[in-house]
Parts: sequence; structure tokens; C-alpha cells
Amino acid sequence: MLYTRRCPVGSVLLLGGTRVEPVRAAKAAGLSITYLGASARTPRAILDSADACMLLENPTPRSMARAARELHSQRQFGVVVTMVDQYLETAALLNAEFGLPANSADVVRTVNDKHRMRAATLDSACAQVAHGSVRNATDLRSFAGRHDYPFILKPVDGSASRGIVLVADDGTLEAAARSLPETAAPGSRWIAEEYLSGPEFSVETFSTDGSHHVLAVTEKFKGENFVEVGHLVPARVGAADNAAMAAEVGALLDAVGLTEGVAHTEVVLTDTGPRVIETHSRPGGDGIVELVRLATGVDLQQLTFDWLAGRPVDPRPAPKARASATWFLTPPEGTVTAVSGLDEALAQEGVTEGYTVLGPGDVVRPLRSSDDRGGAVITVAEDPDTALARARAAAGLIDVTVTPAAVGHGRPVPR
Repeated sequence: MLYTRRCPVGSVLLLGGTRVEPVRAAKAAGLSITYLGASARTPRAILDSADACMLLENPTPRSMARAARELHSQRQFGVVVTMVDQYLETAALLNAEFGLPANSADVVRTVNDKHRMRAATLDSACAQVAHGSVRNATDLRSFAGRHDYPFILKPVDGSASRGIVLVADDGTLEAAARSLPETAAPGSRWIAEEYLSGPEFSVETFSTDGSHHVLAVTEKFKGENFVEVGHLVPARVGAADNAAMAAEVGALLDAVGLTEGVAHTEVVLTDTGPRVIETHSRPGGDGIVELVRLATGVDLQQLTFDWLAGRPVDPRPAPKARASATWFLTPPEGTVTAVSGLDEALAQEGVTEGYTVLGPGDVVRPLRSSDDRGGAVITVAEDPDTALARARAAAGLIDVTVTPAAVGHGRPVPR
């Protein structure tokens, strides 16, 4: 079935990002695109592809909003779009200010704030997850008293696995409590949630006028500190579990009020059914957009901009799909002395892409967020098991030699 946006646009203001794919997709959809980003980090490919650009020395949400107002006064945009967590709420507020059709600022704020998201599900069809706003150490101890161990503590607006702490006992609670203020602040920046036990997935969706279409279910693999070290599309789960996750994600998107566009929702498949961890009103990171394209034939970027342009879109995956996987490099801590094997990895069967961000002199930090990984490979195959095996084997061919190094020495890893 084909779907068409009721309020098509002819031009887009894109906030931030360093990938050229959104710009090229907008152009392919027939849209005029203006790019607003950072002068120090914008790739030449974006500058060459966009119809107009404005680059800022310090692109904070506030400075981006100020520049967007200046640009909009010169040329009227049809919608403001971003794929960057930092600017999602800014884009929504600008759309509301300019009177442009998009998900409301309240919806985007609810999606971005994990406590607001949990609150939105209380009277919904979503399966409940025990949670509580944590403002200080007293709140943290109170949550433990009500719900026992283990539980998760994380920032309400966190992403890329930053700041996630598993509170397993009294000792780890007291260590976590020391990082929180002792006096109540006006608003909490932390949330405590029951620990959800089971395999983890993400559900990639595209919504049209309030209808939510599942494009793919991604199987996830975790390393230290809950950092993702691999992804696989499609996930190796049965039809019943797929249907249950799709229903749970649909209920969550209904609860937060998301009506259009792409979403990336993380789910744990517990013994009692799927439970949502969090959702995002943007495509999944870590190359998931590319995995979905390779495995299903659906290009999330092109789908997004075709929808905005008023072109009929079909979010259904291809009838005969393949499998695709990515595996990340997670070398031990230390100072890099040599990197080898990338060419050999790229030559392996099924490898479509591979890279490393490491070089001699870089410091490999402890694995605490997605930023601490050293590179990745992407593979395709006719079935998920083979795609995953190829990705892990190819990543294993890339050798990052390190020597122990004191924190802060050496050249920082480029991000």
C-alpha cells in the first residue's frame, strides 16, 4: 500500500549531522535543501550537495535556532529536519514557531526525556516498567527500597550508552549516589528503572499519519557498560516475538503521540514479553540505516524525504530480503602503536564497508560509550547467521596493537 503526506513541502532546513546521505536523499526527492552545521566538521560532500549552507563556529542548540530564524526570514522553509539527538527538540520548536507541519515539540520533548516517556505510558496499552525520577542520593536509596536490586540508573536525555549504571547492590548504589547532588534540584536529570533481563533488540519504524510500519527488527550485542558492539538485521526471532515487539512499539509510539516519520525503539524481550527501554524520533545510529537498506531494500533516508516531498511511499520491505550485520572494534585500553589488517578485512566475502578511527598515538579509552569504539565492518549474506559470522570474522582481522598508557597521554582518538 502507498502512503502520501497530506502537507507536502518543497524545501528543507537540515540541522547538523556529518553524513551526506540525508542531503542526497532530499535532492533525489526533488527538495531544495539548506544545511546548517559546524564549520569545523562539515564534510565537503555536504557542502557540494546542498543548495545552500550556513556554518557556525559553535553550533549549540541556541545558536542553531538563532541562525535558523535568520535563514527562514530570507527563504521560507517547508520543514526543519535533523538526525542529531542534540537538535531534535530545537527542530521541533522551530517547526512550531514557523507554523510548519511536523511532530509537535511536546511529542519530541517526550521522546527525548526518558522520564516523560515513561509517564506517557502509564495510562496506555504499553507493558509497564518500574521507574522513578531521581534528583539526589536520597531518591536513589528510596527507589532501591521500593523495588530492590538490580536496577538501572541513567540520564533522562542520554544517548550512545553514555552514563548507564547497573546498580546491583548496596555497594554500587552508594558509589552511584556519590555522583548525585545531596539537595533536590528543580528538575531531575536522572531516572532509575527496573533492570530488564533478556535479549535486546531495536525496532525500526516509519509512521504515516499515526500508522506505524515496522521496517526491520535489529538484534543487538552488548559489551562492557551496555555499549553496543554489534547489530544484525533481521533479528533471529520467531514470528510471534516479532509480532509482540511490533505491537509493543506501536503502543509506545501511540502513547508519546508520534504521528509521522522514522523512529528507532529499543526493546528487551523478557520472559513475560517485550518491554521498551527507550525510543528516538530519528533513524538508528551505528550504521543501522545501512543495515536496513542492505537487508530489506528500504532506504530510511530516501523514505523520509520522499514522504516530506509528498511522494507516495511504500514502507514494506522487499519480498525476498537478505541479512546484514555490523561488528565494532573494541581494542584493549592503551596507546595505539600500529593498526593493520583493514585491507584484508575489506577483501573478505560479503564485506561491504569497513573503517577504523584509530592510528598510532591515539589513546584507547575504557568502553563507556559508543564513542569509545575503534571502528567497524558491515557485511551481507543470504541468512543472518552467515552475515553475523562474516562481520565478526572480518572485524577480527583488523589488528590494533596497543601498549599500556596513562589516561590523558597521547593524541585523542578522533570523533
